[in-house]
Amino acid sequence: MSAPPPSPAPAAPPSRGRAAGLALGTLVSGGALAWFCWDVDWALLLRELARVDVRWAGLAALVLLGEFGIRALRWQVLLRPLGLQARVGDLFAATVIGAAANILLPLRAGEVAKPLVAARRTGHPVVAVFATAVMERVYDLLGMVSVLVLMVLVLPGGEQALPDSERELVDNLKLYGGALGLAASAAMVTFFALATQRVAARRTFALLAGLAPPPLRDRLLGLFDGFVLGLGNSRDPGGLARAGLLSVLLWVNGAASIWCLFQAFDMDLPFGAACFTGVAIALTVALPQAPGFVGVFHVAIEKTLVLWGQPVLPAKGFAIVFWATSFLPVLVVGLVAMWREGLDLRTIRASRPVPPSP
Repeated sequence: MSAPPPSPAPAAPPSRGRAAGLALGTLVSGGALAWFCWDVDWALLLRELARVDVRWAGLAALVLLGEFGIRALRWQVLLRPLGLQARVGDLFAATVIGAAANILLPLRAGEVAKPLVAARRTGHPVVAVFATAVMERVYDLLGMVSVLVLMVLVLPGGEQALPDSERELVDNLKLYGGALGLAASAAMVTFFALATQRVAARRTFALLAGLAPPPLRDRLLGLFDGFVLGLGNSRDPGGLARAGLLSVLLWVNGAASIWCLFQAFDMDLPFGAACFTGVAIALTVALPQAPGFVGVFHVAIEKTLVLWGQPVLPAKGFAIVFWATSFLPVLVVGLVAMWREGLDLRTIRASRPVPPSP
């Protein structure tokens, strides 16, 4: 087990905004869960679940758990330009701890826990590690767009073979995915400009920060310096390519796990439907919701499969099993990693990133 963690930074006082966000998320999840469970014949649903091929379900769980290894590899690529090598094992531990915290704690607490653990293990400044987390989101957008393209390529007969309702849904998803892809490309260009024109960018930022009081101005400049440091990967074309390929693999891996569950439920659906479902989930889990993604996740899966012509009862069963394979294995692994790290949920919830002094 690694050394005990340093004392966490003081917890930020609860704000009305955070309380409102938690209340809204709980309301959304509760409403979605009630909708999902409404008028369910539980005896028939249990019979449906008993038919699941556990071998395919287990393979789906292993494939999903492999996602965090791919994320660790990609994060290693993004951290490399900071000047220090990061071990994949350390980044894997930080990633699964963050995922477990996101499942158990409100307000995406894992997004704080993940870079804090990585910063302590690698010796990087916390703010710089946070900047690479921003880059991860950009690469995720690009990976999602690649899966949308793959979906169109592998659909049998192309979109014209779909019924009108499904064709309209696919067209809309392509439209919104294209918009997200443009936003991701614009963000990459911006980050590249910041990384390659650091002096000019800092000068411009300093002019804007000069409007703030001196203590806040100095803190903002320190934050900017750490942020640009974390964007060092955008100066490395090879790193950009590797991170991009890993992002595509990450999203194809997610679609492959869904396809494995199709086999577990004996659903005759193409790989394109798995890509479609993966993107739909990604868009849905961005909504405010309670810890554990309960309710919203289930409704999204059910409605997506119904759109692909599946009966309601198997779609509900699929949603339950896919939730379990998505979150329970990483929760167990994350809690074990948390214990080895000497952390607990209370410590994670009380922690917050503190920008370094300039």
